[in-house]
Amino acid sequence: MTKFSVGLRRAGALALTAALTAGLAACGGSDTASGSIVFTAPDKALTATTASYTSVPIEMGYFKAEKLDVTIQPVDSAPTAIQSVATGQAFMTYASLNAAVTAYGKDPGIAVVALTNGSIFRVVVPQDSPVKTAADLKGKTIGANSLAGVSALFAKGVLKEAGADPAKDAQYLPVGLGAQAADALRKKQVDAYAGWDGPNVVVGDLLGTTMRDIPTPLNDLTGTSALVVRKESIKEEPERVAGMVRAFYKSMIFSQQNPEAAIKLHWKQFPQARPASNVPEEKALEQAVKILKLRMDITGGRGDSEKYGVIGDAAVQRTIDVFAEHGMIPGRIDVKSSGLFDYSLADKYNSFDAEAVEQEAQKWQA
Repeated sequence: MTKFSVGLRRAGALALTAALTAGLAACGGSDTASGSIVFTAPDKALTATTASYTSVPIEMGYFKAEKLDVTIQPVDSAPTAIQSVATGQAFMTYASLNAAVTAYGKDPGIAVVALTNGSIFRVVVPQDSPVKTAADLKGKTIGANSLAGVSALFAKGVLKEAGADPAKDAQYLPVGLGAQAADALRKKQVDAYAGWDGPNVVVGDLLGTTMRDIPTPLNDLTGTSALVVRKESIKEEPERVAGMVRAFYKSMIFSQQNPEAAIKLHWKQFPQARPASNVPEEKALEQAVKILKLRMDITGGRGDSEKYGVIGDAAVQRTIDVFAEHGMIPGRIDVKSSGLFDYSLADKYNSFDAEAVEQEAQKWQA
């Protein structure tokens, strides 16, 4: 039976660690006797972007087909999610590559077993904004959820790539997510917003416009999100690891083919993820489908290797080098020699009929 574990409350670093330990200890990362597995999702609200890897594999029976009993554990951040895997409190997570690289520097016992395409991070402006290029951001104020987060660092990287000095040529303001960020743009407190796909769509909807991406080479990075496990899991439980990843990619295919079905399944499995009751059902569904479709358009499909989960070393190395250059990770690592990336199970988790999943998605009815 699949269980939903209540997310954690933020109460400082020590309290957060203690809460995570307590919340996951009852389940364990992988209980061989019971067959249960904990999968951490770095999104406490289980927003629309998580539908493809949380509710769809549950509702469509993809976990069950792999003989896996999976508990979805929402947590507040990618570092927390990866820490749960590193400490053995969870079996697997899907989180940002920069968080995985940072964690690997402290614990080389984790491994990236698969990657997804593209990059979800963007600096955006309202459609009618006079800001057209990254160079136009000089002298402007850029909003971000948090100045300590990846989005703010990404924005500084965008400026640096454009030949500007990110420390001198722009200002940065923490404006949160959603309504707070939209209000800051509406009141001209910020000229642009550094966020990622889902929140950027929400901001645009609140402003009644489409948010336009600022062109930059950083938009072309790939492999920025990763499936992370412990190396010992790959060695001792390869079938379970491969089964989890196979279910993950089946669910991505289903969600890309039929995002509306994926959202309906998500709300069925996790009613807590449905927007507040004062949002009309039709409007809420439209926005959620738009968010999930954008995520799938960015991250879906096979890697440049023509396999799901496997992206070539050169492309991933460029992503890591850019991360290091712009302070998004502590320092550069070498993809081939680092030991972080392990594609040894790629053939196993690619052993499924993608066309059959596509057809299943197209025929799905509530």
